[in-house]
Amino acid sequence: MAKEAGRDVSHDQTRDQTRIHGDPSLELVLELAAPGVGDRVIDVGTTVGTTAFALAGAVASVLAVDNRKDTIDEALRLSREIGAENVGFAMANLYALPFADGAFTLATCRNALHRFPEPVAALREMARVIAPGGRLVVYDLLVDAELDKPLNELARLSDPSHRRYATRDEFIEQFTKAGLAVAHERRLRRTVDLAYWLEAAAVDTSRADLIRTRLQEFPLKVQTALDLAVADDLVSFSYDDIGFRLEHAAE
Repeated sequence: MAKEAGRDVSHDQTRDQTRIHGDPSLELVLELAAPGVGDRVIDVGTTVGTTAFALAGAVASVLAVDNRKDTIDEALRLSREIGAENVGFAMANLYALPFADGAFTLATCRNALHRFPEPVAALREMARVIAPGGRLVVYDLLVDAELDKPLNELARLSDPSHRRYATRDEFIEQFTKAGLAVAHERRLRRTVDLAYWLEAAAVDTSRADLIRTRLQEFPLKVQTALDLAVADDLVSFSYDDIGFRLEHAAE
């Protein structure tokens, strides 16, 4: 068992949880989080609880919160199916979390910040509920100047709740305004099959056809940046995700 910053970290346990889900983004989140057996975790913007379930076996408790009843209901169903006894779920205002200052030692926000209308306000709340010496892991898709407009366009077509994928500079600005500092960061290149991506996002047929058309209408330099590949009906593309481990900024 390894130790980091005074916490016992069971890497074998963490890897076991990751294998259950088979998602490299979860592995990166868990590496940045370095969960320990005494951690009290809040997962913000949990949707159906995937990150919460991945953390559950390595920590004392996880509270997964979202502001959408349909996703919380589905997360509760999955929790009963999996038998995740130390994971709880709650509806909450993500800009006014109903928890005391420093109530948690670890917070996670995976693939959610891009749908928050006020990301800085949400980050401030996450920072507030983290105890001194605690940490926050934020993971999301990363854009640059070339892919900012096209990837945000595709995201809005696929998900009406999408607000904005950020550049690295925008992330850093948001963290600074929220009183957070970057301790570590990691990038992950993802390649996705378009049909699978559309199905996972529950995109209807008309919007799916529009997205497929828009991808192939993008300028060549954008297609190249996306590693766009088309073979008959098979379409794939790639993008970068980024994960940050954040701590309270020094005053």
